[in-house]
Amino acid sequence: MTTCAHIAKLKDNQLLEQIRIITSQIIAPSSPSPGHNQLKVILSQCHTCKKYQKRLYACTQCVFVGCYNHGHIQNHAKITNHQLAIDTLHGVLFCFECNKHIYDPDVENAHCQRMQLSSCKGHLKQIYKYKYWRPSTKEIQLLSSNNTRYKLSSKSKIGLKGLANLGNTCFMNSIVQALVHTPILRDYFLSDKHQCSYDNNQTCIACELASIFQKFYSVGSLPHIPNKLLYLIWTNARHMAGYVQQDAHEFLIAILNSLHGHFKGEVNGSTVEKVDDNCQCIIHQIFAGNLQSDVTCQNCRNSSTTIDPFFDISMDIGSLENDCLDHSVETVSENTVKSSVSLLDCLKRFTHAETLDQAKLKCHQCHEYSEFTKQLTVKKLPIVLCLHLKRFEHSKKLGRKITTYVAFPDVLNMEPYIAKLKVNDSKSDNADSVDAKSCSTNIRYYLFAVINHSGTIDSGHYTCYVRQPFNQWYECDDAKIRKAATEDVLASEGYLLFYHRESLNYE
Repeated sequence: MTTCAHIAKLKDNQLLEQIRIITSQIIAPSSPSPGHNQLKVILSQCHTCKKYQKRLYACTQCVFVGCYNHGHIQNHAKITNHQLAIDTLHGVLFCFECNKHIYDPDVENAHCQRMQLSSCKGHLKQIYKYKYWRPSTKEIQLLSSNNTRYKLSSKSKIGLKGLANLGNTCFMNSIVQALVHTPILRDYFLSDKHQCSYDNNQTCIACELASIFQKFYSVGSLPHIPNKLLYLIWTNARHMAGYVQQDAHEFLIAILNSLHGHFKGEVNGSTVEKVDDNCQCIIHQIFAGNLQSDVTCQNCRNSSTTIDPFFDISMDIGSLENDCLDHSVETVSENTVKSSVSLLDCLKRFTHAETLDQAKLKCHQCHEYSEFTKQLTVKKLPIVLCLHLKRFEHSKKLGRKITTYVAFPDVLNMEPYIAKLKVNDSKSDNADSVDAKSCSTNIRYYLFAVINHSGTIDSGHYTCYVRQPFNQWYECDDAKIRKAATEDVLASEGYLLFYHRESLNYE
């Protein structure tokens, strides 16, 4: 966002006063005055379509307010030759001659003066708690004399840093490595989007995660000691407290819920420690998706549908292991048997319609007692898809770890498992054969992190593979970072698989 020459021609006291009026009446209104509510209604809807739109712009040279998405403010600028308008939500100036948002110090000062009022309400008060930074003369000299720029290459190690093991905390270290290398989450924290609403940010888990991101992407190769993050996890998720070995999957859900609870409280003033389908926090924007459950009557084919949000998809591999051992095993050596289970088999089994074990139920549509089937499909795909392979099997007498090798791809096509695109049973056998690289980019996912567990159900160790630029893979083993080949990653056992959608849709 830069300045332009057109505002210099139009900028005068009258223009700045008009911007102050728009700021005081729409963007950051003070206590209501006579006629204020009527004026706010007039200035909060498009004057052409008479609708309350999310993206409204107010002309700075007259009293017109128009929506951007339907082109009404653009038409006004073209007809009247009024080239400057202000975003009524964020207060950013837009030049229609340059067709871009522009920056001007005088306009910014007019906003800052308004935001410092104690009567300023809403999210803008939180946003403008952040103090604008302008370099001093000394800082300009320092920046000029230290103008080194980091250039990414195949040998770049930026973003790679080990994590000290604080005593059976490899489960935490592996999850932190996966989160640090999640592209959109990284961009969010490194661009200073997080504005803490806590009076004491020492208790804010989001602030601590932001600090970890900064340390990972700064100069220095010494391992980071995540003692503060561990303490905050113990505080926010009591069941994770203590130095006993914990499950990495449970820790992932715990830290996502803790972050969600923080951001939810920051936005709405409440704390919710569960997946909320309507939440718009950064955690839900990245990790949350929706599963669709269809219960169908086999007599009249009437279906009952429910939608449930999720952070991850957990898939059972125990039954697939038994099927493969019975029907299709590949003998590698005399003492080693490798079953041909794939991630696509797990997804296919997860979204396969199954008959409910209960006795025949009465259908409310046909009023007959009939068998019912239940089928899970993906209604909404998240940006980051986390797939959990259930390798730990617990029973009343004993527990065991399932060491079955599950082949997972570098590129994953989710088309066969989406609710509206789900193929019927007659075509399901061919669904997995669809080439992932030929499907739409909206449903094509690329692998960027893999968490593995070695050992038994009672004792073991977690490590994490992460993908760096130029398709470089590295294995993160607590404080040790080792380079790895793609073949090593795809040949690993796999416990948690993190996939990132190839392309993103913006409103």
